[in-house]
Order: sequence, then structure tokens, then C-alpha cells
Amino acid sequence: MPVRRYAVLGDYLAANRHAAAEYDDVELELVEGALPSDLVGTLLRNGNGRFEHHGVAYEHLFDGDGMVARFQFDGQRVRYRNRHVQTAELVAEEKAGRMLYRSFGTNLPGGLRANFGKTQFKNTANTSLVAHGGQLLALWEGGLPHRLDPDTLATLGRFDYEGVLRNPFSWLDRRITPELPFSAHPKVHPTTGVLHNFGTVAGRQHRLVLYEVSPAGQARIAHVLPMPAATFAHDFVLTQSGHQIFFLTPVAFDVLRALTGLASPAASIRVGRDQPTQVVVVAPDGQAHHLTTEFGFVFHFVNGYQDADGTLVADALLLPDYPDTLSIKAYLSGYLPDDQTQARFVRFRLDLTRGTVTRQPISDYEGELPEINPDRLGQPYRYTWIIGRPPHHSLPLLDHLLKLDVQTGEVRVAYQPGTLCSEPVVVPQPAAPGHTPPPEDAGYVLYLRFDATSNCTELLVGDAATLVTIARLRLPHHIPLGFHGIWLPDEVGGLH
Repeated sequence: MPVRRYAVLGDYLAANRHAAAEYDDVELELVEGALPSDLVGTLLRNGNGRFEHHGVAYEHLFDGDGMVARFQFDGQRVRYRNRHVQTAELVAEEKAGRMLYRSFGTNLPGGLRANFGKTQFKNTANTSLVAHGGQLLALWEGGLPHRLDPDTLATLGRFDYEGVLRNPFSWLDRRITPELPFSAHPKVHPTTGVLHNFGTVAGRQHRLVLYEVSPAGQARIAHVLPMPAATFAHDFVLTQSGHQIFFLTPVAFDVLRALTGLASPAASIRVGRDQPTQVVVVAPDGQAHHLTTEFGFVFHFVNGYQDADGTLVADALLLPDYPDTLSIKAYLSGYLPDDQTQARFVRFRLDLTRGTVTRQPISDYEGELPEINPDRLGQPYRYTWIIGRPPHHSLPLLDHLLKLDVQTGEVRVAYQPGTLCSEPVVVPQPAAPGHTPPPEDAGYVLYLRFDATSNCTELLVGDAATLVTIARLRLPHHIPLGFHGIWLPDEVGGLH
């Protein structure tokens, strides 16, 4: 498949090759518009903090030590602070001055001799964040969360919920996976306040492990389901009715190849394109329902809910295939295939009574990193905000900011050539007591944008309904656009 280098992608990667400097509560320069006076709170973002480490280029987008960026809004200005998550592995490597650990997609230099028997992988803590139960956690789905100080962003260490995330299974299981994975996409139930999450645990018996964390921060393993393979699953759906939906695609790690060092975990993945996707639904009473659908890979779900007739709805961004490691390595050199296919919006309907799964397209736009109004989690909704591209776009890049109406298919677009955007974080307009709730798309979208023309990385505040830019602020340096972020309406120090 022919590939081509794209200048904006290459410029972005070059600007973020090395670890960014750390800043302490610097006021950002306002270069356009004015900050809304009612936008008060904290935006937190997490992501891979660089694309190279001690002279070794990472071979996968998911590698790179986590770096948390904080933007504090007071209605008049934005103050910026950033910190790299000081995992034990990063601290050891910085002391040694070289790479010591294998990552998800990058083995150590030196081939099999350097990687054989190296079964401790780096916990990069680079994917997302959650503020719940009095804790601020940096998340990485391959192992334990890391607890952060909400005021300073200092790393306070690995966090295992008082031992709940320590592998309780057999001796061999503990040798293979000593720390239970805790997905980077937890969901907080909109009514109960309970945090639900999962981990796919490789071992002598592969398992899908489901967790529940009370609003007070007390965790437990709620369910353990056997899996036939070490499936790679990144996200799930939680409905207000209490159903949890998992798509276990035939995309699985070859644990033996990964553990022996023959391949990185990412390169060991095998894809069964001729096999169906297993859909597992865990009902509120704990009963597990097993359904199947045609092959396709989902990194992220948009939202899901139970319809009036009892049907479960799961809206997903569906890829026709799993992106292979060679393609991702090429991306990290600035290259992409001209006919690169991205994920498309698909609505799945699950009928537990009949045991059927049907699907229908929502839009012919492509995208990733979807966000919704957080007040609509697990419930019928109308809008999603996302990075993406329109059909027949001249570039195979997700370089547009999109707002999709999932009911009508209407799409709003914000686009500036020569830029790349981060995931948009939605800040809904709060409902006033005693008043009619505001429209679902009332509020703001916050996102980072790399501009190759001006060679700047900026923070943008957009109108959630129209995507029109309200304010644009310049960062004092480049940082990678990262993966996922959260908005805290109160000051970050007021976590509860």
C-alpha cells in the first residue's frame, strides 16, 4: 500500500520528539477573543509526553511516558501547569540514563538478546485521568493507576485500592500479570455515583474482570468472566439501566511471544478477521449474556443506553480492521497511506431476548476520540464532539473538529488547514435550579491545536453548539495533543 509523508504530521512529531519542559502555574497568553466569565474550573489532559526516549524512537503511538497538563480557568484567565507522571520505571530510567523497560509497542534496542526474559513492562500512566472517591488518578490500561496530588500534580505512587488490584488468582497468573489491569475508560453511573471499570487479565486462564468503586472510594471485584484469549479491549459501555457492554473482538495478544521478547505486546497481536466479535452484556443482576456480530474493531464507544422497548443501544466508532504495528510505526515517521480508512460511526442494537445484534451506520464521516455531554452518559443523547474528517477529504488525517447529531446525521465542522486537534472536552452549561434544563449542546468545547504554520500549540475554547472559536490561548511550549482529558467544575483541589 503506497504511503506518503504529510508535512503537518511530520512537523507535529518533530516538535514533540523530546520530553517537554515543566511549567508551574504560568498564565497563558490570550491571542484571540475573550474568556467566558462563567467558564470556571479545571481542564486536565493526559497523554504520551514525547515520541522518543534516550535516543530511541518509540514504535507505537501508545508508548511514551505520561504527561498531565492542567489548565485552570477563573473566568478571566487560564493558568497552566504540567508534570510528567513519575512512575517507578521512568524514575529508574532517568537515573540510568537509558531505556530499561519494554513498552506496549517498543522493545529495547538489541533484538532478542536484550529483550528475552524481560517480562516487566513499563507502566506509562499516559492514557486518561479520573477524579473519583477523593483521588485523582492517571490511568493506563495495562496495570495500576497512579495517584496524583491535585494541587501540585506530583506523583504519589501506584494506587491499588488497598490491594483490590493485586492479582488474586493462581501463582502462575500472578507471575504473568502481577497487577490487575484497570482500564483507562472508567464510567461513573449517573445516578449511583459508583465507578465501573474493567480489565482484561492475561494468565493461565484469561479473564475479563469487572470492578466497582463506591463514591467513597471503596473498591471491589464485582464479576470475573473467562475469556478464550488475551483479548485487547480498550473501552466499554455503561447504561443508566446498569448494563455493561463489552466487545471482545478476535484481536488478542500472543502472550508467549510477548513474554519471551520475540515481539512487543503490540507486535504480538493476532487478528482473526474471519472470526466473529463476541459481545458480552453483564446485566444489573450479574447475569452475563453472550452474543456475536461480524468482525470489526472498536477503540472507543460514543455512548450507550437502554431503549424504551428494552433494546440496548451501543454507538461505536468501528474500524474495518485492527491497525497493524507497521502502519503505526510509519505514522510516527509522518507517513500515512493515501487511502487510510478510519473509524466510522455505527449504531449497534442488542436484543437480549432474541440474542441478536444488528448494526446501522450513523454517518459517513470518520473520526476518533469521541466525547458527549457528560450529563448524558448511559442515556439517550443527541450530540457527540470528535476529531475527524469528512468523506473524500484530500488528506488521510483526522484534522477536523466535528459535532455530529446522531439523530439526524447533521455535522458541523471546524477546520483550519495545517493544524491538528486533540480530543475535545465538553463543558456543559449547568442547569439553574428551578429552570428548564439547557439544550444538550449548550456550553463549551475545550481542545488543544497544533498549528504548523505558526509553529504554536494552543488551547481553544469553542462554542459547543456552533464550534465557533470564542477564545484562543498560546501555550509556552509544544506538548503532544495526548489522548484523553476531564473537566472538573470546581477547583482541582476540591476533589470529592
